[in-house]
Formats: sequence, structure tokens, C-alpha cells
Amino acid sequence: MELSGTTWIVAADGTHARVFEERCRAGDVRELPERAVQALESEHSQAHRHLATVHDRPGSGQHAAGERSLSDEAARRFMKRLAEQLHVAARDGDFDNLVLMAPPHALGLLRSALCPALHQRVTATDPHDRLRCDAKEVRERLRKVRASGRPDER
Repeated sequence: MELSGTTWIVAADGTHARVFEERCRAGDVRELPERAVQALESEHSQAHRHLATVHDRPGSGQHAAGERSLSDEAARRFMKRLAEQLHVAARDGDFDNLVLMAPPHALGLLRSALCPALHQRVTATDPHDRLRCDAKEVRERLRKVRASGRPDER
């Protein structure tokens, strides 16, 4: 078990991300508020536009013109921006390992946005919404995820 190296724990959903830091394994966890990321107004405002619809006969039936919802596209853009910021931080040597905590859909979007170099740094994932957790709760959850013994699904 590696006891050295800095681990960043990213708690995210489709519009917000908070970053916590664990300087040594099983050590204290502290939040890095300067690393928090929020969706830009331009990303978020497009998600509230109505989808175009098609009427193919009289009546109330409608078919959406797009296959993806705009809120999914906004979340995808947000996760891409978050992944880019994590890539820069990793390149600058700010962390060695990465733990991702997000609801399943957001976790999938974030994982797909990560470059291969970041994928190699992911040591654990927690498919739950931990965005509102404080540092103590994140630390407790991190211990449980590590204790479960399940390897990270890559």
C-alpha cells in the first residue's frame, strides 16, 4: 500500500465540482476551495432552451428533434472543462492519485472526458452524490471505498 503521494478527491455533478486533498494515505482530508469549478452561464443557459419538436400528424404527439438532451450536453461540456483543469493540475504535479465521487451518470461523463494519463491516476470511484459533503464526510467515505477492496473499474 502506497502511503505517500497526494490524492485529490473530486466530488462532482453535472454543474459543480469540489476538490479535496489528502496529502498522505489515511491522513486528513481538506477542501481546496480555490479548485472548485462551476458550470459557466453559457454552458448552463443552453440547457434550459426548449428542444425543437416535430409534428407528423394532427394531435398532441411530439418527437424531439435531437437525440441528446441539452442538459446532457451542458453536463458533458462542463465535465470536459473539469477534466482539462485536472489535466493541467496533474501536469503541474499538484496531485499523484485521483478519486472520483459523482452520481453514476455524471461519473460516466467525467470518466469519458479524462485523458489516458488521468485515467491511470484514478485509484477509486464512488458512484454517489457527495457534492454537499464536508471534508470529514468525504474522508469517511473515502475510507469505506478503499476498504471495500473493489478495484477501480476502468
